[in-house]
Amino acid sequence: MLWNEFSCIIKVSAISGIGVFATHDIPKDTQVFIAPSKPRTAKISDIPKEFLPYCVYLNDEECLCPERFDRMEIGWFLNHSDHPNISRNKDGTVFAIKDIQAGEEILIDYNQLNEPQHLKEPYYKSQQ
Repeated sequence: MLWNEFSCIIKVSAISGIGVFATHDIPKDTQVFIAPSKPRTAKISDIPKEFLPYCVYLNDEECLCPERFDRMEIGWFLNHSDHPNISRNKDGTVFAIKDIQAGEEILIDYNQLNEPQHLKEPYYKSQQ
């Protein structure tokens, strides 16, 4: 089955809070999260502290965040793993890097977001 709007759902995660889970088997190399997203750049100082975990730091002053926090797209709820099952290529396309089973949490390596090392949370700082 190819990816569609019914391919994932938000549920409670054993990893952290809530996460994104596959609703059907997703074969390796399947493009995921196909619909266009419209993130925006904002000043870190303009974002309330409790919303910052949902942002991607661009530098010491700016971050990439959802177009609207009250209507966040499901991709903003992906949890980190050192052993992810999805990845981004250079053009930003996201795809399954291994077979994902129905019910399995969809995970990405936050290090692929290219945040400055000094702004990363300790739990996903690259050990390289």
